Amino acid sequence: MMRVLILLIASTFLLLGCCQYHNTLLDNPLSLLSVQQTNSLFLDDFANNPLNYFVSNIKRSEDAKDDSAACLQKIDSLAKSFKSEESLRFVDALGKPPSGFLNGNTVLMGSYDTCKAMIKSAEYGANYKPCKIKAVMTLRNNTKVITPVTWTVCFPKECRNGNFTELKRAILKIINSRWDPIHIEEKTVITTCDVDYTYDVGAYCAIVLISIILFMVVVGTLWEPVVVLLTSVKATEERKVLVNSEHGTDDEIVPDGPALSNPIAATVPKSFIGEVFKCFSLQRTIGALLNTTTKDGQILCMNGIRVFSINWVVLGHVYYIGLGAADYTDYVSMWRRYPMAIIYNALPSVDTFLFLSGFLVSLLLSKDLARKGRFNALGYYLHRYLRLTIPFLVVTLGQGFLAHVFIRGPFQDILVPGHSNCVKWWWTNILYINNFVPWNKLELCIGQSWYLSNDFQFFVFAPIFIWLLYKSPKIGISVTLSTLVCSCVTAGIICYYNDLGPSTVFDPHAVNFTDFRLLYDKPWIRCPPYLIGLLGGWFCFKNLDSLKLYVSRLSFVTRILVSVTMWIVTCTVQYLVVFGLHKDMIKKTNGETLSLTESSLYESLARSGWGLALLVQIFMCQCGLGGFINKMLSWRGWIVLSRLTFSVYLLHYIIIQSFIVQLRHPFFYKPDYEIAILYIGFLGMSYLAAAVMYTMVEQPLIFIEKMTYRR
Repeated sequence: MMRVLILLIASTFLLLGCCQYHNTLLDNPLSLLSVQQTNSLFLDDFANNPLNYFVSNIKRSEDAKDDSAACLQKIDSLAKSFKSEESLRFVDALGKPPSGFLNGNTVLMGSYDTCKAMIKSAEYGANYKPCKIKAVMTLRNNTKVITPVTWTVCFPKECRNGNFTELKRAILKIINSRWDPIHIEEKTVITTCDVDYTYDVGAYCAIVLISIILFMVVVGTLWEPVVVLLTSVKATEERKVLVNSEHGTDDEIVPDGPALSNPIAATVPKSFIGEVFKCFSLQRTIGALLNTTTKDGQILCMNGIRVFSINWVVLGHVYYIGLGAADYTDYVSMWRRYPMAIIYNALPSVDTFLFLSGFLVSLLLSKDLARKGRFNALGYYLHRYLRLTIPFLVVTLGQGFLAHVFIRGPFQDILVPGHSNCVKWWWTNILYINNFVPWNKLELCIGQSWYLSNDFQFFVFAPIFIWLLYKSPKIGISVTLSTLVCSCVTAGIICYYNDLGPSTVFDPHAVNFTDFRLLYDKPWIRCPPYLIGLLGGWFCFKNLDSLKLYVSRLSFVTRILVSVTMWIVTCTVQYLVVFGLHKDMIKKTNGETLSLTESSLYESLARSGWGLALLVQIFMCQCGLGGFINKMLSWRGWIVLSRLTFSVYLLHYIIIQSFIVQLRHPFFYKPDYEIAILYIGFLGMSYLAAAVMYTMVEQPLIFIEKMTYRR
């Protein structure tokens, strides 16, 4: 038994050593031969006496302290009782080298369900927990190409916590001293075990908030029908009394007045409480969701842009979240494929939302300033804060404090950090400062929430730019453009002096995402699309009508030439922004990187180029130069789906995580057909959950806000 366990551990890291650089060393026979010779030497050592080799090396290690010995003794006792049920279940639950090692399958999946069955044993169950060990392997002479390793085990209590920490150090010492060229740094090794989580304060708050919402929805949905029914019954009784008194008899007379022939027409008394409850009525909220009525002046193409952009966000996160349980078979070759740039460079999808947000804020605020000469600052900020924060709070409490309690599985460690981060930093979400606090750590409460903080921070300062544009267009344009240029230069400088690449995939700085966060979620880096949107919204308000008139006077041929030329130019810019990183990906998979100059230039110009291209495309759609693209983006069906994009953004993350956490096998990135099926399922579930969120939370808030303003 002990030999089996040791051979499993040894063969695991040995095979990982072979597959670690399968893709990068295949073209270099001498390097590959060196690795094979090292592994052959290791096998000779192990083949003679694996038990003595392993145990003797552990005991000679300075790190093999008494607590490590306890773990070894427990494993040794399991070996001596090999035929016992406990030993057999332990081996069955232990992660073993799978097929596909030479192609990069580095997830050693044991049997989570077997381990859970062991826990139920009255004899020894209390001693075991499903655990997972994660590490990052590199070559000694090339630390830029990394391979994550995941090993699931069913640890007895003697091997958990500090006990395994010391044993881990001893094992790493053997690996790093004997197994050239593999190297594993201790700081990359993370051990997590299942915890029987109980409800904490955050969980109770989530349950209370969700219960209140459900109560309001149920009462609000039944309020009007019940009140109408009671009012109709009361009106019927009153009419009976009136008719009977007129005829001087107590006999029942069936009235035939309008109040009874049409009970809904009965007078329904109104009250503030009743009006609040009715705001949660599903008849009203579903009707508002499905309403596709449009008004003059609406920019309908934005609905299609929103839907396509949020679908792109979900697609990128399917691949990103799946990394926590990924099978790395052919992982390198997958990212080298040209179309995969759409996945590893999906960041412009978020820049699209920042641009649209800035555009609409500028357009609406410019109209208010032109009509009134001022704007209601309290209403401006309060409206935005409440509309964003209440749905955001529901997701924060649910995803951060409840999900890890109910969603259990082999990859539960994907959810656990989110809970621990929310315990410490939940308040940064409702203050929209989680992209600043904590400053030097990546401890987001709700991984997708960084965007909301950026958007709200931009919203806070947007009136300054719009006021300047309204009062003095020259000064407003100068200040906005100067801020835009400063942001671009800052991004380039940070990228250059911190040696950061423009993509997180295969970036050595992105292992813990701390360094790369300097470029990912800071407002002075993310603001260019928003600033371009502010200028675009103001220009649309001032000049769209005259621009439409000018275009309408052009000849047919001129309009075609202008339209085709501008669409080619803008689509080319967007193509370069997305696929311009393919060269970067090819270099990274070979252990290289773009030059600092190339990375800095891309980081400086990409977001601004994307925003400018979007601005031109929207104006072309509004001026009659959009053709079939405008017809596609302006389809009325997008109106309904575009209302759901905010909730889709909030909810899709936990929906994908829920699936990944419960997998009993690694997450496979191939074949593409399988990923497509999963993506369609995730997207459909996200929209379905978003429809629930919209009808129960978002739309009722809109109704309450309108009711409050009327009063």
